[in-house]
Amino acid sequence: MWGRMEFLKLFCFGFFCVASSGAFDLNTEACAADKSKSWFEREQFTGDWGGGRTALADRGLSPYMTWTSQITRNLYGGLRYGTDVEGVVEFGADLDLEKLEVWKGATIHTSAFWIQDNDDPSADFVGNFDEVSNLAALKRVRFYQAYVKQNFLAGKVTAKIGQLALDDDFMISANSSMFVNASFGSMPVLSANTKAPIYPLGALGAWAQMNFTSAFRLQVGIYDGDAGTQSSNRHGFDYSLSDRKGAAMMTELGLDGGGGTCKLGALLHTGEFPDYRTGEVRSGNYALYIVLDQTLIGNRDAPRLGVFLRCGLSPLVACNEVDWYIDAGMTGQGLCDGDRVGIGCSHVSFGGPFVESQHDAGIQVTDSESVIELSYQKQLTHWSMIQPDVQYVINPQNAAASNALVAAVRMRINF
Repeated sequence: MWGRMEFLKLFCFGFFCVASSGAFDLNTEACAADKSKSWFEREQFTGDWGGGRTALADRGLSPYMTWTSQITRNLYGGLRYGTDVEGVVEFGADLDLEKLEVWKGATIHTSAFWIQDNDDPSADFVGNFDEVSNLAALKRVRFYQAYVKQNFLAGKVTAKIGQLALDDDFMISANSSMFVNASFGSMPVLSANTKAPIYPLGALGAWAQMNFTSAFRLQVGIYDGDAGTQSSNRHGFDYSLSDRKGAAMMTELGLDGGGGTCKLGALLHTGEFPDYRTGEVRSGNYALYIVLDQTLIGNRDAPRLGVFLRCGLSPLVACNEVDWYIDAGMTGQGLCDGDRVGIGCSHVSFGGPFVESQHDAGIQVTDSESVIELSYQKQLTHWSMIQPDVQYVINPQNAAASNALVAAVRMRINF
């Protein structure tokens, strides 16, 4: 309950500051510019609210809302044919305390999800491990993140503290982010082996990034090691802190150069994990990973063709469902400006002790799984995007499922 109250207080504080600063005096120039634009030329679906959105931003408050929906159809193989629909509305606000003359270099961010009719096509039809839709989540309204972010030393150091999601900062590839299969986001060596906070669950944490040079940086983070499950953490506040559940600590070095980016990272988790060989509980777990992005044509700010490679390893095989993981692919500019097209491949290897434990329990699983995904993002307007997508799932984790061909169409609207 305290979390919901703090959330309401945060928004009340922001709107009070804006109101007291005279933010609701409309910017007449912005109002006139908004009226002169056609519906398709707007930056957001709802426009500038007659200059109101610009007036709020000028005083430090930027509310937002994005609706993403996807229709997924298993066309061939898997467990059975069928269609699922997923939809998520993300909404929140950013508050610039420096513009409000309250706190120099500080901002506040809040976000929540309204998860609608979110079926799970992987469980319902495909029988695979890597979710074919990274939107899949239990249907409900769920608080996500709320943190204070502060810049130090002219932006050379940035830190944030509050309720965070680990996958917003670590394991990110600029080129792999367009794909809809969940494996191209947070690597399974993290998402499958731990309960650290990733979409759609946030938890208490702190993060900092130090920019040693324009090309070399280090980021570190510490998070509640167990954000719970979507069933137990129903509204985003029901995580717990304990020595047994531990903390998830992340470190990542980043280096830019030659049109590319290299990231080396490590996860150290201090919680307790089952040993699939003995059935006992062991303390501590860790994973290592590398992310490579390279622009082949264009530059980092305007890439026309790029490639990516990501690898993750969980050395404590006896305590992890996923032993190692790798993905790679290529993305490029589509037929029109703003469009993107990409092909990606991923492969996940399940730990031998985990597979044996499942067989002993009468559950037949495979020892690895692969996915090939082809996707095209079509920018319809500044505020809308449509994305047809095809995935071929090879050797699904559920041994009763055959190779599957999955098609999907995703739509996104920025309000």
